Formats: sequence, C-alpha cells, structure tokens
Amino acid sequence: MYQQGTSICMEASSTDNKPEFEKTSYQQLLIADLKKEIEMARKLDSEKLASEIQKIGFSCQHCGKCCRRAFGDNRVAVIPSEIERIREYTDLSKLEVAGPFVTEDSIPDGEEESEEERPETSFGALEENEESFSPDRLESFKDYIDCEGKVHAFGWILRRKRNGDCIFLERDTYKCRIYPVRPMLCSTYPFYIEELKLQTCECEGLGSPISIEESRKMTENLLFRYISELEDTLDLYENFVDFRRGEQGLKLAKKSLENGTFTFIVHDSKGSTEISG
Repeated sequence: MYQQGTSICMEASSTDNKPEFEKTSYQQLLIADLKKEIEMARKLDSEKLASEIQKIGFSCQHCGKCCRRAFGDNRVAVIPSEIERIREYTDLSKLEVAGPFVTEDSIPDGEEESEEERPETSFGALEENEESFSPDRLESFKDYIDCEGKVHAFGWILRRKRNGDCIFLERDTYKCRIYPVRPMLCSTYPFYIEELKLQTCECEGLGSPISIEESRKMTENLLFRYISELEDTLDLYENFVDFRRGEQGLKLAKKSLENGTFTFIVHDSKGSTEISG
C-alpha cells in the first residue's frame, strides 16, 4: 500500500490458488503463433540486422521528445522484470513506477503550460504530478470491464505526469532519471522489431551516421528485447483466465470512480494484480 496524493492505492496479487480452466481455441491459437514467432526470432541474422541499422543511421539528439507526450504517443510498455529493476534503483513501489496499460488519452488543455510552473520533484514525490484517470474514458474500456465494474488491463506502462510526459524525465535538462535501468523500449528507440522485421519510430536522430560497432550493440539489445517481450506475452496468454462481463459493469465502474473506489485488474506474465484507489 502507498500514499498517492490524497488517495490510498492498494495492490493485491491474485496469482496464488488460480482455478483450473480450459483455454479457448483462440487462446490456444495465440499461444501457438507466439511459440512459432519466438523460434523464428532466435534464428534472425544479427549481422543483417546490424547492416540495416547502419544503413538507416541513427544518433540520439538528446532532445527528450520521445519522452514527452506533446510529440506523440510516448507510452513506455514495461514487463515485470523491468519494473523490478526500476523499483530497486529508485526505492519506489511497483505502483509508483508503473500503471495499467490503457488506451491513449488526449492532453487536457493548458496542462503543458501548467507543468512548467511546478517545481521539479524528487523520486519520493513523483506521484504528486501524475496524470489522472478521467471518468469520460470509461466508455472506451467497456469491453474490458467485468460484471463487478472492474477495468481489466493487459500489461504496464511507466507512470506519466499530468501533462503526459514521462515521470522520470527531468524537465529542464530532458535527462532520464533512471537511465542506467531504463526500459528496453527506451534503450532501443527508435528501432523495434515487429513480425520479424526491423521497424523505426519517428525520430530526429534517424539518418545520422552510426558505426558498425554501435549497430551491432543496438542489434543485440533489439533481439534481446524482442524475444523477452514475446516470451513475456506468451506467459501472459498461458496464465490468463478470462473474466465475466455484464451489462451493469460500465455503470458500476462509473459509480465506483465517482465514489473514489475505482479498481483496475492488470494481467501480466506473473498473473493478475488488483489495484484499488
């Protein structure tokens, strides 16, 4: 349990005593596809990937734009092992490091400017400037709300400030406060692998010269990230137990949020975590 502003957030793990269940045919198909992709990912030609990266070119401009919401979707997905490394480095709790992976929301008008007026926070006070969850967003989650009004999410993202910037981004210098333990997504940006192919995100550093040594190091990190995320997703699918839905779920969720007792259930490779606050 930890204090967040004026509310209390509690984390309850539900990984023990899981009931036996039958996997759906769709779930079995997803698991089979993931196992096949993992096998093929391990056979990817690292030298070919490194050559592609060198041809594209990249050099970080240290602009911090990839960490700031104003320049696009800056959500950073993290797996449980990454959360644990950051937690140990910062002495923050798991729920202070990451929150439920949910659909992107627009930035409220004026938040970008108001953030500049707030003093920079320490690790211990990061949650004071966190983004909040709006009741209007519940409509977009209706397919993920169970019959008790709890919202189910799949995976975690790093916490963000009210203006949407990463909570670990220093406002004035745009430096990362957790750089030594930053997530794999951050250390391999703007590159990623999807369906066994190298892809890039929008970034001002693309096109700049990069040495073959740096390309090989990026390739090593990319392949490790790709396989780690696939394996983590596989564990999630294998452990997941579907939840009951009901027509009253959305109404109950809205009422709970109004009363300050809103609940998320986050599913990940380790099981399920219930977050109430």
